[in-house]
Amino acid sequence: MGITQPAVHKMVKQGMPLDSMEAAVAWRKDFLAKRGRGDNAPMGYQEARTRKALLECDKLDMQLAILRGDYEEKAKVREDGIRIGAILSAKLAALVNDASGALAGLGEAELRQKLHDRTQAILAEIKEELNKQ
Repeated sequence: MGITQPAVHKMVKQGMPLDSMEAAVAWRKDFLAKRGRGDNAPMGYQEARTRKALLECDKLDMQLAILRGDYEEKAKVREDGIRIGAILSAKLAALVNDASGALAGLGEAELRQKLHDRTQAILAEIKEELNKQ
C-alpha cells in the first residue's frame, strides 16, 4: 500500500481488516474520506496528505482490477460494441429478408419459438465472435 509498518499497525488498531488487500484498501479509502474537508475550505497540509492517500487508494484499486482481469480498456469496449452492432444489424436484416418465407403458415406458438431460436442463434454468434478476440 506504500505505507510504513507502523502506519499499518496504527490503521489495524483503528479497524482496518487484514483478510484481503481489497478489504484493506476499501477500509482505508472510506476512513480517509471521512477525514476529508469541505470543498470551500482552504487545503492545509493534513488535507493534502489525505487527498494524496485517497489518490493512492484509487491507484491501488485500479492495479487490483487489472490483476483480477476486471479492467477492460475503453478502446476494446468500443471495438467490441461496434462488432456487436455490425453482427446484430446483419443478422436482423437477414431475419427480415427471409421472414416472410420462413415464417409463413406458422401459428403464433410456432412463430414465437422460431423467433426465439433465431434470436438465441444471433446471441450465440455474437458471443463466439467476442471470444475469438
